[in-house]
Amino acid sequence: MKKVFIMSLLCVCFTAVLAFAQTELVSAIDAPDDDLEINVIKGNSKRDLGVTFNHSSHEDIDCFTCHHKNTVQDEPESCANCHTETDPSAQGVTSYFRAMHVKNPERTSCLSCHVEEFSGDKDLTGCVNSACHPTGLQ
Repeated sequence: MKKVFIMSLLCVCFTAVLAFAQTELVSAIDAPDDDLEINVIKGNSKRDLGVTFNHSSHEDIDCFTCHHKNTVQDEPESCANCHTETDPSAQGVTSYFRAMHVKNPERTSCLSCHVEEFSGDKDLTGCVNSACHPTGLQ
C-alpha cells in the first residue's frame, strides 16, 4: 500500500512539473510589440484590408488558441505560413482571409472569438469603421 501511495505521489509531482514547464514555455515566447500591422493581403488585393493588432490586449489568451504550433521549435507560427492564398475571395483552408474570419465553433478565428466575446458590439465585431478596420475596407 505504501508503494502505491509513493508511486501515485511521484506521478502527481511529475505531471505538475510537466504542466509548469509548458506554462513557462508559453510565457517565455516573446510576442511582437503592440500596433502590429497585419496586412498580408496588401499588394495582393485592390482593397486595403489590414488590421492593427495589440498582443498586450490578448495576453491572457494562450498563444496556441490562435496560432498553430511549429512542431520543430514548439513556438506559435504566423498564420500566413500556411494560409497563403491572399486574395480576399479565395476559398478553402489556405485562404488567409477565411482563416481570420471563419465562423466555426471548432476552430478559433479573430472574428469568431470577437463575436463570442463581444456579441452586439459593432466596434469589436463589425467590419467598416470598427476597431479592427478603423479606416473601413478600402
